[in-house]
Amino acid sequence: MKPPTESGPDRESLANHQMSTREQLEAEIAALRIKLEEIEETIQAIRSGAVDAFLVEGPDGEKVYALESADRPYRVLVECMNEGAITLSAEATILYCNPRFAEMLGRSDESLMGCAMCDVVLPTDRDECTRMLELARTVPTEGEIMLERVDGTSIPVHLTLSPLPLEGAAVVCGVVTDLTEHKHNVQLRVAQAALRDSEARYRHADKQKDEFLAILAHELRNPLAPATNALHILQLKAPPIPELQWAREVIATQVQRMTRLIDDLMDVSRITSNKLTLRIERVELARVIEEALTTARTFIDESQHKFSLVLPKEPVLLNADLVRMAQVLSNLLINAAKYTNPGGTISLRVERQDGEAVIKIKDSGIGIPPELLPKIFDMFMQVDRTMTRTHSGLGIGLTLVKRLVEMHGGSVEAWSEGKDKGSEFTIRVPALVDPRSRERDAIPADDSMPKGHRRILIVDDNELSANSLSILLGMAGNETRTAYDGAEAVATAETFRPDVVLLDLGLPLMDGYETCSRIRQQEWGKDILVVALTGWGQAEDRRRSTEAGFDRHIVKPADPVQLMKMLAELEAAKEQAS
Repeated sequence: MKPPTESGPDRESLANHQMSTREQLEAEIAALRIKLEEIEETIQAIRSGAVDAFLVEGPDGEKVYALESADRPYRVLVECMNEGAITLSAEATILYCNPRFAEMLGRSDESLMGCAMCDVVLPTDRDECTRMLELARTVPTEGEIMLERVDGTSIPVHLTLSPLPLEGAAVVCGVVTDLTEHKHNVQLRVAQAALRDSEARYRHADKQKDEFLAILAHELRNPLAPATNALHILQLKAPPIPELQWAREVIATQVQRMTRLIDDLMDVSRITSNKLTLRIERVELARVIEEALTTARTFIDESQHKFSLVLPKEPVLLNADLVRMAQVLSNLLINAAKYTNPGGTISLRVERQDGEAVIKIKDSGIGIPPELLPKIFDMFMQVDRTMTRTHSGLGIGLTLVKRLVEMHGGSVEAWSEGKDKGSEFTIRVPALVDPRSRERDAIPADDSMPKGHRRILIVDDNELSANSLSILLGMAGNETRTAYDGAEAVATAETFRPDVVLLDLGLPLMDGYETCSRIRQQEWGKDILVVALTGWGQAEDRRRSTEAGFDRHIVKPADPVQLMKMLAELEAAKEQAS
C-alpha cells in the first residue's frame, strides 16, 4: 500500500508559513542590531562624560537616574578649592561645607552639618549675616563679616551668597574667602605708608630745624662781628686806664660766652644729624688741655678759683680731633667754674690706665642731686635754677661733651655725693701705645695784631660790621675799602683791584656767591684772595662757597688776629703753588 502523498494545496501552505517565520526573525534581528548600536553609542557617551543622567520609562512613569560620576569633577573642585563653600537651607542651616570652610573655623565638616550659619558668626556681626541670608533667597549678595573659631578667636571673611535654583526647595549656596592675609597686607601697607609719611614729616621738620638754627646763628653772629672789631680797636687805641681795661675785659668775656653758646647750639645740631666730621690726628693730650685752658681760664680767674693740674711724667698721645677734644675739656672746666662758688677749687688730673687716657675734672661746687645723675647728659637738662645762682645756659653743653667723647671711641660719666658736695666728671678715651717724647719749651702764642700792607675790600650789608673791620685792618697798616651790596662790591673791586676780598654771603641785590663768581669771571679777579666772612656756617653754605670760587669760609665773629694770620698763610700757599 503506498503512503499517502501531499496534495498540491497543502505543500504551498507549508511553504508560505516557513517564509513568514524567517522574515519575522530577520526583522527582529535587525531591530536588535539597532538597539545594540544605540546601547553602544550610549556606553560611548557615558565613557566620554557626555551623559549626566538617564530618563527611563516604566510602568510607574518616567524616572531620572543620575550617574554618580556626572558631578564628580565639580565635587572635586569644590572639595579642593582654597575658598570655603557652603550650602544652606531656607532656615540658614548648614547642609554642606567643604574642608576649607571647616578648616577656617578649626572644626570638622561633620560637626558643622546641621548648625545654624549665624552660630559660627561673631555675635557683633550676626545681624548683618541674617540680613544677607534673607536677601540671598532671591538675589545674590556679598559682604564682609567675622566668623568665630572654635578657640574663640575671630577670622575676617568675604561672604558671597546666591540662591540655588532647585525645585521644591529654597537653597542658598555660598563662597567664603579668608581675608586674614589680605587684612594683614592692607594693615602693613597702611603702616608702611604711615611710616613713610612720618619719615617725610620728620625729615621736613629736621630740615626746618636746621634752617631755623642756621638763621638764628646768622642773626646772632652778625651783631657780634662789629662788637668784636670794636673791642680790638679799643685794645689797640684806648689809653691804659684801669676802668677802661675792666670794661674791655667785661665786653670780651660776654662776646666770648655768646660766641660759645652759638657754636654749641650748632654743634649739637650737627651731631644729632650725623653731620659733624672729626679731623683725627696724632695729638698730645697736654696740648689739648692747653687749648682748653686758653678758653676756660677767663671763667676760672673771674671767680678766683684755685686751679690745679696733674699730668703723668710720660706724655699721653691720642688719635683725636684737637679742636673738638679741647672743646670737651673747656666745656667741663667752664661748667666747673660756673657752678662753684667764688674761691672754690677745680682740679684736672690725667692718668694712664689699661691703654686709656683717664681725665678727671673735679670741683667743690654745688654738686648734682642723685636723681639727676642718670639724666645729666640729656639734651636741655639743667640742674635746678634755684641752685645755680645767677648761672644758667641752654642745657646742651654736657650733651655735646658726651657725643664728642663717644665719637672718639670713649666714654664720660658724672659723679656727685649730692648738693653742695662738688662734682667729678671722668673721661676715658683710647690712648696710643707708642708715645712720642714730649715737646718741651713750647713757643708762646703771639696774640698781637700782625702788620700788613694789603689792599683789602670788605663787603657786608651790615655797615657797622664792615666799617669797624675796615678801621681795625687799616690800623694794622692795610689799605681798605668797603661795599654794602654785591653790585657795589664788583664795581669797587674793578677800580680798587684789591689783594683780598672779605665777602659776606647774605647781601642784597646780588648775594655773595654770585658776587664771587662775577669777580672770578674778570681777568683781574682770577688771582684775588676771596674769603667768605659770614654768619652762615652750615655744611651746605661751605660747599656752595667752594663751588662759587671762595678760597676760605670763615664764620663770624672772626678774630682779626687769626684772620690776618690766615690771609698770610693763604698768600704763601698761592705763591708756592704758582
